[in-house]
Amino acid sequence: MNDNGDPDDAVLLAQLDTTPGRADAWERLLAAADEFASRPHVEDDVRWEMPRRQPDGSMSFGYPVYGERVERARRALSEVGAVTPAYHWTRYVPPRLPDDGSPPSPADAMRLATHIVRGERFGDGHIGKALEHGTLQAALASLAAWYRDRSRG
Repeated sequence: MNDNGDPDDAVLLAQLDTTPGRADAWERLLAAADEFASRPHVEDDVRWEMPRRQPDGSMSFGYPVYGERVERARRALSEVGAVTPAYHWTRYVPPRLPDDGSPPSPADAMRLATHIVRGERFGDGHIGKALEHGTLQAALASLAAWYRDRSRG
């Protein structure tokens, strides 16, 4: 644990489920990372349902609808343990992406993934903003590289 109460990198990385039973989830994460690397944005990644007047006269709120590849990536991040309760995301500002364009560290990728996925519950469009800024893609790339390196050695 760091001085500010944020779990250190080793504590976070220990949350990743690399047991043989999770190999299929990692394969889905790797496929998502590769897909976003080759095409960072596609038209149906995010679309917004506009507010509508309901039959009773009330108005519904607008909300995002995420495409299948975004949903696959979101599920894979959760399945491998990258979205973790060990990181109390509401207490901290999410880490910034490195200025040089390189992926964040794997632990920072977990912090970002937790902010992105859990943040959607509290603010519609959180995942969409992460896509727009490349944050989701960077987190996927970092975790995929970490897993590939770990699997080789």
